Amino acid sequence: MARVDYDRQSIAYDKGRGLPNDTLATWVAAVRRHAAPATRVLDLGAGTGRFTRALEEAFGTNVLAIEPSKGMRDEAHAKGITVVGGSAESLPLKDASIDVAWLSNVIHHIDDLGRAARELRRTTTTVLIRGAFGDTEVPSLFRFFPDSRKVVQSFPTSQATMEAFQAAGFTSFYRERVDEVIARNLAEMVPRIRMRADTALELIPDEAFLRGVEQLEEAAATEDDPVVIPTELLVMR
Repeated sequence: MARVDYDRQSIAYDKGRGLPNDTLATWVAAVRRHAAPATRVLDLGAGTGRFTRALEEAFGTNVLAIEPSKGMRDEAHAKGITVVGGSAESLPLKDASIDVAWLSNVIHHIDDLGRAARELRRTTTTVLIRGAFGDTEVPSLFRFFPDSRKVVQSFPTSQATMEAFQAAGFTSFYRERVDEVIARNLAEMVPRIRMRADTALELIPDEAFLRGVEQLEEAAATEDDPVVIPTELLVMR
């Protein structure tokens, strides 16, 4: 079960968590670098399909998108993206049917990491996981929301994730950090942060969130640098 109610969050998700085209291109290039050529691509935990179309264009193939939240699937369908229901722990797929599986901001929502790893080993050659792990650097943007650090630290660590996938039969592991630009400046981030479409912000107390928004607005009045988020990429085969 997801840590947050994505059926409720789905309507505002794209506005709160959308990525600039250049940033999408950076991630798609990383996927191609580690997984091309691939013709059978899975977007697991696809949400509203924000990566699905980009992956289809990059690989020149139809991408299978799986998402457990009906609300998120409805938003994807409204954009003409086909997303089917399903979970990481019970993939509706045949053995060895996927070349590469892409999991973006998904790992911390998986209830049984070991079972999900076994399902991905059964179906998939290469797995790429994008997102925050419990042992990674908390984004500098969250300096306004110090309570979010505890939330991120509750996520599976990269080491625990690799151990689960190793136990499932994966033998090759690679980890890198991608510095993604998500906004031109803090002022651009204020309305997005207000939507509270990030797990690390959704799970902190309301008063801590509101206090952080006030501090963010104050900083946005004087800081004009791009907002860069260091994000982990874990590749397993």
